[in-house]
Amino acid sequence: MNIRQSPSFLLLSCAFLAGCVTDEPKQDIVMPQMQQNTYLSHAKPPQQFGFSVYAVDDGIAYSGSARLHPNHFATEKMVHDDIPIIEIHGRAQREKINTLIDFSSPSSWLEFSASQDIGAHFIGINDMVIPYRGGYNTGGVNAYAAVATQLRMDQLFIENTPFYVRMASGSLGPLARGILSPKIDAVLGYDNLRNFEYVQINLRDRSISFSSTRPYTPHEELMLDVAKIINLRGYGLAIEGAVDNQPMPIILDFAGNFRFARGDVKVSTTEDVRLGHLPFHQVPTLVLPINNSPARAGRKMLSAYIITICNKEGVVYFERPPK
Repeated sequence: MNIRQSPSFLLLSCAFLAGCVTDEPKQDIVMPQMQQNTYLSHAKPPQQFGFSVYAVDDGIAYSGSARLHPNHFATEKMVHDDIPIIEIHGRAQREKINTLIDFSSPSSWLEFSASQDIGAHFIGINDMVIPYRGGYNTGGVNAYAAVATQLRMDQLFIENTPFYVRMASGSLGPLARGILSPKIDAVLGYDNLRNFEYVQINLRDRSISFSSTRPYTPHEELMLDVAKIINLRGYGLAIEGAVDNQPMPIILDFAGNFRFARGDVKVSTTEDVRLGHLPFHQVPTLVLPINNSPARAGRKMLSAYIITICNKEGVVYFERPPK
């Protein structure tokens, strides 16, 4: 499958945007095409999972989203340091996958073996399956749309969650953001994360909270700022911001092990950055490989705050941790 290039095509393959790189090798075993075809031949109709199907130039595509049970809430601890990786379970307790919570990724991903472990189904109709058509680098490996019928975080249930399955075992390739340990089985991207009423990330406490339908009430005594969410087509979560007094959207990249990254100029330090109205000065800066890629605030920039993403309200709250 040819991957269409976009401003974000090379982004996730760059080592300096990785979450945590170790020297531990991970085997990436691409499935032979005949084996891929065998699995894809059992694809189920998207309508079976509540999705709609429509025609595109090179086949079919789908639209729809996962279903969250109302009034469910869960708080999960990160499995390693402050990297936003949590355990998510399938229908059975033994079915568990290490999942990177990556708001900067516009799509969600499953490693092939993990997709089988949790009983995911490829989707398609009339011998046509749905390939990944986005611009992110899959390492040259085919990827196809699939559905995990049930996922669970503690007592929070998610039904019919869409993913793209990368047709290789052993790793997620560049989609794992260079994080080799712990091994990442899945990426929960913004396409699914935006369905929650809110998601709160506390990097210092190494916890992530999810609310299906109950709205968030911020703590007035801890509140530092509220930033508007900006719809940035083809990318993940972006908020209003500014770089050197120039207003522009900034992507929140909790998976990225850096402070700030930009592609418009090559500098080692940015004098002034604002996330919403929060000011940052003399910010160490990495250079993005594509000059029109949106700027990114990485984990080292975001770790000082409790950050609550309220997708239905269209805002992100920045609060200081309680003393």
